[in-house]
Amino acid sequence: MSMTDIVEKIGRSIVQHGPCNRRVYLMKFHRQDVLSILPVLDRLALGNHYEKILAKIPSENKAAYEKQGYVQEAVIPGYFQNREHALFMCKYFSTRRRQITNHQQIQDILSLTNQAGQHPSKINTLSNVTAQNCEPTDAHEISQVFKAVFKTYPFPIFDARYLATLMNTGQTLYFCIRKDGRIIAIAASEIDSDHKGVEMTDFATLPEYRGQGFAGCLLKTMEQEMAGQGMRTAFSIARALSPGMNLLFAKKGYTFGGTLVNNTNISGRIESMNVWYKSFGASHNE
Repeated sequence: MSMTDIVEKIGRSIVQHGPCNRRVYLMKFHRQDVLSILPVLDRLALGNHYEKILAKIPSENKAAYEKQGYVQEAVIPGYFQNREHALFMCKYFSTRRRQITNHQQIQDILSLTNQAGQHPSKINTLSNVTAQNCEPTDAHEISQVFKAVFKTYPFPIFDARYLATLMNTGQTLYFCIRKDGRIIAIAASEIDSDHKGVEMTDFATLPEYRGQGFAGCLLKTMEQEMAGQGMRTAFSIARALSPGMNLLFAKKGYTFGGTLVNNTNISGRIESMNVWYKSFGASHNE
């Protein structure tokens, strides 16, 4: 995949778009752009033959977006600074893109998570394994792990310079597990300091080390670190067809917030994604 999507500022908001995901994603919405950005998003989508717009917006703007043909696909309650809900609103420019072909599979995985969520587990801490913070100097090795795990990815995580830049800003923290000095599992906390929210993302374990609980170990470390930094809400956007990741979040006390239909180009194809969220309130006792 030579073409990666770009992230740019439009007005005061941050938008990702490009040929890889064939969509526009309003990632970070600024209130001053609430209505003025709508025609811009449309023009971007139509001008580039994209199939979808995804917008993460405050719930008070829901009606304005619905008037423009958007539908709500997921929610993170109380996400914004004023405790307003974050809604994932979507608009489609292709009938095929809005059709879920694997609906039953997605439902089956969600019913598994339902059962798991009723018995949240303290994930066994692997005694011989610790997750540690990565440094920008690890960027090349991290990018190699991602290349080994994902055929395609919605953000340019195969590019070591991109990863180093993210780490240098302090807005994205990478955590890893090493074996004999070599990184074998990785995940990231992407911090939205304005709203004290954090996206738990970029989970990858080298194929030969899967099934050993490394993702759970990383998530636990990230949660402790993020709660310690005063974050209020954690969320993740997980592949809807990945039983492992969805079960991990359900077991760790995350709540299902909705399915983003045919949303993300990951591992070589466009897949639907599930939103999971958790509040680090008084209940956060790990």
